[in-house]
Amino acid sequence: MPAPKACKSASGDPEGFGQRPPASIRINNFSRSEDFPAVFGRPLPWVVRRLQHHVARWSRALGCQGATTAMLATSITVLLGFVGLAVEAGNWYLSLRNAATAADLAALAGAAALERGAADYRAVALDTAARNGFSSTEVTVGPPTSGNFTSDKSAVEVVISRPQAISLAKLFISSAPTIRSRAVATAHTDQRVCVLALGGGLSLGGNSTTNAGRCAIAANATSPKGITIAGNARVRADALITTGTCTGCTGRDVLTNDNLPPAIIANRPDPITDPFANLQNWTPTPPATCVNLSNQWPKDSETSANTATLPAGQAICGDLAVGPKQTLNLQSGQIYYFNNASLDVRGTINGSNVTLIFTGDPDRVGTIHINAQATGSLSAPANSLIDGHPEAAGLLLYRDVRATNNSNKDVQLNGGANMVLSGGTYFPSSNVVVNGNSALGSNCLAIIGYSLSFSGTADTTVDVSGCNNSQPYPVVRTVRLVE
Repeated sequence: MPAPKACKSASGDPEGFGQRPPASIRINNFSRSEDFPAVFGRPLPWVVRRLQHHVARWSRALGCQGATTAMLATSITVLLGFVGLAVEAGNWYLSLRNAATAADLAALAGAAALERGAADYRAVALDTAARNGFSSTEVTVGPPTSGNFTSDKSAVEVVISRPQAISLAKLFISSAPTIRSRAVATAHTDQRVCVLALGGGLSLGGNSTTNAGRCAIAANATSPKGITIAGNARVRADALITTGTCTGCTGRDVLTNDNLPPAIIANRPDPITDPFANLQNWTPTPPATCVNLSNQWPKDSETSANTATLPAGQAICGDLAVGPKQTLNLQSGQIYYFNNASLDVRGTINGSNVTLIFTGDPDRVGTIHINAQATGSLSAPANSLIDGHPEAAGLLLYRDVRATNNSNKDVQLNGGANMVLSGGTYFPSSNVVVNGNSALGSNCLAIIGYSLSFSGTADTTVDVSGCNNSQPYPVVRTVRLVE
């Protein structure tokens, strides 16, 4: 059999090594090489041409079958097209992953800033996105516009979008995709706080018993202050939390209700949020009309027995003492302003859905003493009675933060076994003392003061499980991604 003839190209190349592939399978309309993804370190068009060239040579060497040459060259071209598309799609997927990570981090940062009360949580979220490679023109920050958290005032939504570059994918799709990622973060309540010292520390000593049930006891005071448990104090709480030190917190009688050691968090970097903080920007304005019951009920009287109803719409302008045999009734749904006046309760006091405000001249603001013999019940309103201050929902007692006479005007809460306070009690610049043979208790009672001291034989129960829809207590909140 005669040997096959050598193939000869039109250029005179006997083996066809220099022959170009058929025009029908050549790629002649490439854009700039730098517009295409790289394959093996070279622009894709260059790789395609080189492979087409070599396929033609190999085909000639194998038998000069033109159909085979066309088929192989076409197959290689299509294969490289899919490789290029895969590389390009991979870049888009990586960009989407980066956008998702940036959106998550920005949403968490924004929600954390909002929880801390930052003036512009949006700026915090945008800065976080920028640090992760996305400019402000590519990022939208605000309350959620869709999903399950549109009514959550603590939720922050971040949406990141960025158009993608397109090159070889033009062979398959008409326009470049735009990657988009969305994240929503919000603050989740992890722990309720029944007792909070805002700055002066919290001490539990003597033979006192403080039962916080399923709540935490906390102090925002910095070291060396914080929480101090001494003497024979008995403490029941889910957690002890402070931005300062926690001294004596591992004592033998410091337990949870399940007789387990409570969680102890000392040197916490962020203070616990004060739920009534906005009230510190409010200046109480008592009614111009005053009522003075001091003549009717002499402060030192121990024998007179009578009952009175405190009228609404008037300020109490003189110290008011409720003696052991006396009963004072407050009208439901009212604010009572004690203007440069104190309230001393040794008898019975009753009032539902009321808020008591102690205010006046900063150096003359009165205070409240609830003594161990006191009986009766005071409950706070579920809705705020102070215009423009919705945070006052559930507020029972408030002593003006502007008071400067705090050293000789301690708040004393020493109610007896038959005295029930329900709601939030707020004394942001005052020292709060709970001592003596008291048994103050409620299933909705939170005590917040500048400093707090539980001593003597005080038997105090603080619990917020019965606060229903109002929330007159601080909480420990953790920011989490929810969408």
